[in-house]
Amino acid sequence: MKKITKILISLFASTMVSLSAFAGELTVTGTAKATYNTVSGVANGDNTLGVTNEITLGASGELENGWTWNYGINLDPANTAEGGAALNDDSKLTLATNFGTLAVFGSDGGLNVSGGFSANAYAWITDTAFGEGKVEPNNISDHMNMQYHTPAGLLPLGLQAKIAYAPSGAKLVQSGNASNTLADTAVGSMTMYQISAAPIDGLSVQASYGELTEANGVRDDEQKDQSGAIAVKYATGPVTIGVSRSLDAPRIANAVTASTVEYIENTNYSIGFAVNESLSLSYSNESSERNFVTAAQAGFDQDTQSFQAAYTMGGMSIAIARSDYENVGYVSNADVTETLLAVTMAF
Repeated sequence: MKKITKILISLFASTMVSLSAFAGELTVTGTAKATYNTVSGVANGDNTLGVTNEITLGASGELENGWTWNYGINLDPANTAEGGAALNDDSKLTLATNFGTLAVFGSDGGLNVSGGFSANAYAWITDTAFGEGKVEPNNISDHMNMQYHTPAGLLPLGLQAKIAYAPSGAKLVQSGNASNTLADTAVGSMTMYQISAAPIDGLSVQASYGELTEANGVRDDEQKDQSGAIAVKYATGPVTIGVSRSLDAPRIANAVTASTVEYIENTNYSIGFAVNESLSLSYSNESSERNFVTAAQAGFDQDTQSFQAAYTMGGMSIAIARSDYENVGYVSNADVTETLLAVTMAF
């Protein structure tokens, strides 16, 4: 771990010194989206109408030696009755060099590939607002982190490797003036890796692995916090098929009971079909199973199925998703049906 830290810090230090840059360019990007959502079942609630509350402010430039840099931050109002206080999140600063890309991320830069299976017409449905309770592997984007990416096209078969390190387990997003953040009492640091490849036309393969260390040098945990995922997606003609599988082994301290979860196993797949250039249809199925340290402990799988359709007219897209959630929060018979309508304008 110390070697990884020293390598990443050395890479940053060696490339950030004595480099002058030309004036950068400021950009504003994002999408304008309106949604209408209905939920029925055990989580029956109000019909919800929403409007996009996030835009991305970006800046980019080029150094004298041809290297390029990119900065980005999201403006994301909080959910309040007054309309939301302006919050800044998902920040990043990247430097693309001849030797790869160096980056620092705040609540961004995730390397977990669990969602790499999605061929959905609208979205990876368990990554939207409804809280179905599905547990996914940890992601480095939960922490302030720094990364190195190998240059695209350097390795055969489209191989690319990424490594990320978060020196603190704290999930606070820090500004450039931050100092002496209080340590997380449960997590020390996190390291994460990702490998991707495109061996043939239309095929993408991704794998990721992450590990959280114990806080304050603790070494007596029954189980370390580790997780990994693999995703494969293949597109041929109008059809796209994706599958993924992930395992998440949470930290287990010395206190182990019959209800202690040993690991969570997720299996996902989706099929997308482009009817024509404007209309897309899809079906996805996601299953999440909790496994306990005691085999006799009863558990209930959390399952999600989603039918989606999207129609695009120039810069406007209209999408509908009909999703069924079984055993929300891994609770037996806690079933929910959700219908989501979204109108999106790109800019």
